[in-house]
Amino acid sequence: MFEVRRTIAFQVLRRAASTVLVISAFVLAVQVQARWKPEYASQPPEVQQWYRNAELTAAAQARFRFKKCCDHADVVKTKFNVNRTTSGDEWFWLDGETWRRIPDDIIHWDQRAPSGQPTLFVYSGRETCFFPGDGGI
Repeated sequence: MFEVRRTIAFQVLRRAASTVLVISAFVLAVQVQARWKPEYASQPPEVQQWYRNAELTAAAQARFRFKKCCDHADVVKTKFNVNRTTSGDEWFWLDGETWRRIPDDIIHWDQRAPSGQPTLFVYSGRETCFFPGDGGI
């Protein structure tokens, strides 16, 4: 009788473990699924490829623990302002009603977005990647 109970208990535990594995695999698959907004999905393949390949700077990768700008962040449509009163450029973006400074360590000074416009990626309210526009603003 003890052997029957142990066998039944083992079968229940095995089914529970299998169920947990299936649910975990499903949740993981859903979390890593790419999210293409319609305006990006309709872009030419070379533009889509640029967005897929755009990477965070090394300093930003250390902070965010992901590599590609589009892995978690979204492009933010906003107005940009450049402060040229100092020896270097400072970029700001309009977040609702507040101007926020773009951190220097996320700026790709030597690269441009396909549109040539300033392009900012934001993840959970934090700036992750920024590509200045052609010739400034």
